Amino acid sequence: MKDDRSLERALARVLSPRLGHVPSRWPETLYLHVRERAQRAGQGEAEYVERVGQAGEAALLAMLLDAATIGHTAAYRHPEQFDRLQRALAGLAARRPGPLRIWCAGCSTGEEAYSAAQSAQAAGVDAAVLGTDVNPVAIAVARSGLLPQRRSVGAPLPAAWAERVPEALRRRVRFEVASLTDAQPALGAGPFDVIFCRNVLIYFDREQVPRLLGRLAAELVPDGHVILSPAEGILPLPPELRRGPAPGWLRLPEGDVGPEPASPRAPVAQVEEASGPVSARGGTAVAQPPGAAVAQPPGAAVAQPPGAAVAQPPGAAVAQDRRAEAAARLLSAGRAAEAEQVLSALLNADPEHLEGWFLLGEALLARGERAQARAAFQRVLRCSAAGARNVDPDALRRAAVRRAEALRDPR
Repeated sequence: MKDDRSLERALARVLSPRLGHVPSRWPETLYLHVRERAQRAGQGEAEYVERVGQAGEAALLAMLLDAATIGHTAAYRHPEQFDRLQRALAGLAARRPGPLRIWCAGCSTGEEAYSAAQSAQAAGVDAAVLGTDVNPVAIAVARSGLLPQRRSVGAPLPAAWAERVPEALRRRVRFEVASLTDAQPALGAGPFDVIFCRNVLIYFDREQVPRLLGRLAAELVPDGHVILSPAEGILPLPPELRRGPAPGWLRLPEGDVGPEPASPRAPVAQVEEASGPVSARGGTAVAQPPGAAVAQPPGAAVAQPPGAAVAQPPGAAVAQDRRAEAAARLLSAGRAAEAEQVLSALLNADPEHLEGWFLLGEALLARGERAQARAAFQRVLRCSAAGARNVDPDALRRAAVRRAEALRDPR
């Protein structure tokens, strides 16, 4: 797509207020959609976007928003989190009168919201579920209960949902069009006991994340839970929230317990114990992931990000290297989910660990999480090369560029 600043400005004016942020890069599918529609209308691309943003063009605006959002979801995605959710809901119901409230922010076509409602039912808990998304096309699909038969991520749709989500389950879930950054995104349904916001924040600039999480925390009851994806467990938190017992699991403690340390560091022994014994098939420490030394594609050279590598206390660099080695061995043994947990701990302690981000991309890709994998590979390019110890940083960056390009606009 040609560089057209007037088009970028038009997209920012029309879509960003509805999305709640200006993406660092719009999806290529959006540019293709605009080009095709503008040519069909006999208009310039920026002119077409401006017209769509005017009153009376709701259907065309819905299609623009659909092209501008990732919409990557699945039933029971990260099933280990739904197992934990059942236990958490049972505990919350024992302490609170009345039905519990669950909000799925960025719910796309609804599989996550229906999975949450089914989990509450399995736990014997009365719960009302709200699903919101900025994409009106996705919300229309969610309301219909006629879900796409996605099988690339998470478990296949439950057999009972094959034709349509059962009416009894659909009555437990309400869907609304709303942005995560709206003044009242919950549309008056809160406060909430549990908020899902998975595979959403990873697409925001890291500096925006604490503010957005603070917005979610304001919608929680005391001792409530925010559930991110495991890969998003490394993102910075606002002072209100604390990290929970598993990657991506946050909570709002009762009372004022003070801000959380900026970079909690789990002992390496604890991380290795949590990940289980490392398979001998992985061999010794992997110095360079397979295929990392990839020829530089034309124009792919990446400028060094500003700033030097983050200083580490004595012994911390060795600890992070051991985590990276453990994750690489888990990956080579086919244990991507365990590798992802180890890498979440590594990157929480050292957010600029170049090898860690690359390996996280590999782990997410192995789990079928193509959109998140691409974001992780892109994050490699913003890490300083100064901290790389076991790999050629330039070769790893070239490999990350190639992988991110291959995963462009995963849907």
